[in-house]
Amino acid sequence: MNSKIDKKKTDKNILRDKIKKLRAGLSISEREEKDLLVYKNFMSLKILKETEWIYIFASYGTEVDTLKIIEVLLQSQGKKVALPRVSGKEMEFYEINSMEDLKPGYNGILEPVSDTKVLTCNGIMVMPGLVFDTYHGRIGYGGGYYDRYLYKHKEDNIFKVALAYDFQVLRTERIAMESHDICPDIIITEKVFL
Repeated sequence: MNSKIDKKKTDKNILRDKIKKLRAGLSISEREEKDLLVYKNFMSLKILKETEWIYIFASYGTEVDTLKIIEVLLQSQGKKVALPRVSGKEMEFYEINSMEDLKPGYNGILEPVSDTKVLTCNGIMVMPGLVFDTYHGRIGYGGGYYDRYLYKHKEDNIFKVALAYDFQVLRTERIAMESHDICPDIIITEKVFL
């Protein structure tokens, strides 16, 4: 195997581990305070007001909380919400109408039980990730689900948003991206829009 590729994988894994430990080290009150600020920043997005469809993941573990965002969007007039469901190496989005439409699925992550698959993807997609940089580089969890999905829907009109805590964004380093990696259009933290 190419040693340059091995080094990239090793570097990404080191960064993943570092950020996982930082997220796990947040107290409940710190997490709640940061989540509220990320929520307010996301809800203030101008494009959100103009968009009908929001494709969003259900937060899991120490990720920025998306469940409150999902609940509010479901109650919003004129908004349609879809969440991903994993099957093997692929991921598809399914429309939900309430939080009751979600059940634990892949790795215990909440997934839609709905059979209403979204065939085209036009709107805002909220992407998960562990590490980002100021150039919008992204390191996910290593499964490539979002990269594959977005590549398959590259002709669709998708505005990609990443939610993260500010310490997840590298300020002095640049993530080594590969040709298949897809970056978010904007990164929202508790402090900034990048």
